[in-house]
Amino acid sequence: MDIITKHYDIVIIGGGIAGLSACRHLLLKIPSLRKQRIAIIEPRSEKRNNLDEDYKVGESTVEVSAMFFAKELELQDYLIENHPPKFSLQFHWPKDLAKTDTMDDYYSTWAVKNPDIQSFQLNRCKIERDLLKMNRDMGCVYYHGRVKDIDLAPGDKVKTIDVQLLSEEEDFKDQKPVDRILITTDYVIDCSGRNFTVGSRTDNIIRDPKQMFGLENASTWVRVKNVDRALFEFQDQQVTSSYYYDTNHFFGPGYWIWMIPLERGSRDFSIGVSYHKDKISPTMLNSYDKFMSFLEQNQKVLFNLIKSGEIVDFHRWPRLSHTSKTFYSHNNWCVMGDAAAIFDPFYSTGMIMIAFEIECLTEMMKFKLKGDVSGYHHRVTQFDRLVRAVTQINNHLIKSHSDHLGNASIMSWRIYMESTNYFGILLPAYIGKYHLCPIFVDHFLQDHESNLEIRDEILKIFDYANENNINIGFMDNHRGGQLIGDFCPTSTWDHDKALVNCKYEHKRLNLPKYLQWTQFYQSLIIYQIYTRTYGISGILSQSFLKTFGTTVFRFCKFSLASLIHQFKHRSTPTNTAFAKLCSDFNAQYKYNGKIIDWKY
Repeated sequence: MDIITKHYDIVIIGGGIAGLSACRHLLLKIPSLRKQRIAIIEPRSEKRNNLDEDYKVGESTVEVSAMFFAKELELQDYLIENHPPKFSLQFHWPKDLAKTDTMDDYYSTWAVKNPDIQSFQLNRCKIERDLLKMNRDMGCVYYHGRVKDIDLAPGDKVKTIDVQLLSEEEDFKDQKPVDRILITTDYVIDCSGRNFTVGSRTDNIIRDPKQMFGLENASTWVRVKNVDRALFEFQDQQVTSSYYYDTNHFFGPGYWIWMIPLERGSRDFSIGVSYHKDKISPTMLNSYDKFMSFLEQNQKVLFNLIKSGEIVDFHRWPRLSHTSKTFYSHNNWCVMGDAAAIFDPFYSTGMIMIAFEIECLTEMMKFKLKGDVSGYHHRVTQFDRLVRAVTQINNHLIKSHSDHLGNASIMSWRIYMESTNYFGILLPAYIGKYHLCPIFVDHFLQDHESNLEIRDEILKIFDYANENNINIGFMDNHRGGQLIGDFCPTSTWDHDKALVNCKYEHKRLNLPKYLQWTQFYQSLIIYQIYTRTYGISGILSQSFLKTFGTTVFRFCKFSLASLIHQFKHRSTPTNTAFAKLCSDFNAQYKYNGKIIDWKY
């Protein structure tokens, strides 16, 4: 039979959270694509009700990804109305590994207040189903089918995708081939997850632990509904946040467990473990019964929570981590989401990477679609370097987790230190859209390798403390006054008052000011870690002088850069929109106290 051929400017392979978010962002920011110039290919049902295919590991957003969904994708009201709020990340370590019946048996870092930036727990099935409808309503063409083959012609040559269209069935497994279509396109976005449509054909996937800082991990998880909420309910009058609607993390030797609410008020949860294979073999957690036995012996409070409800499904990934060699190719393709990289759902870094990847992609496509070849390829190079570096940082966050996760002293310090970096560097850089500036990429990468070296030195100190059972204290990343002054990683990070003054314009906020104070507090963290581990003699070591000296030098460097930024923007309004409103008000407004007549 004759095979129909259709052409689109952009084709997205995969209709999961990454592909659908990329599609909506492109449609919102480049309105010309709404004229059926972009297509999505996805084999799963539009209903997103298949237990084997539609449920994923990790469902949480943090500040960066929450702002991406709420502001960039214009979903603020939708999220408030349809998905549970997330009040922060909370962390728990058993006081005694043999007794974990209630939360009184844990050392915990509890969130103490509602967050400055509201984040959300995402029900992936619901948001993917709804995003698909939104995209179709905006002009995206949807193909319910599976990619059989793809010709990734080099350079600017047109790519060809052979698609097997599928029937729409109640059960995903009952789908049948009904037709075939050839789709040609100028640009391919691979969001096919672990199918690796592009990655497997270009030798782009990296799975070797040696190239991922030794990371070898796996995951097992369940969905449960109608749990007994009383098993995890607190009436703490000292805080203004919800413990129930936080993302809760439970730690043990070589593993951590997440507990995430999926619906408002219906007591549905995702509960799963991410573990390291040098401590736990995947065969020990490859069934529901083994998983529950593990919880009963190690985290009884979660065992009780699951047993109080009804099991929805059981999943496992015996191999979790991978990354990519190239994220944006000059041959007009890119990889995103799980098709690009995943290391561990810890800190919800997957959604952060999606936010950066999609915004960089949209910026590139603006230049490509208007025919600016040099501008497009320059951004391909720079954004690929940026995303690769951010991905590497996320990978490095998991380094040595196997030995550190269960140690409450060491891991609480790691969380405190890493929260300082996230809130002091990554979050303000995202708010100010610095990542969309090719020049900024060069500045960002200047210190990249050095930053990883400093982290390596600190991890060695943690290793020493762990091996010698040295208690270096317990840190709570939600509370101030533990380091110096009122500093708190999650609350006092906004040194330039970007949120108060709505400094959301491109590069408007003073990023060097955030970098300046982050380096200052990092130097104090380094001092505390060395002296608590080695005593005062620790500050005489070459390692300390190197790491502490680097952060102090950067504090001085960024202090100067902050002053330069302030000088350059001395005549720039703090917020352009508000400045215009005030100008119009002062020029035009006159109060009229008369009441206008109306008919009644």
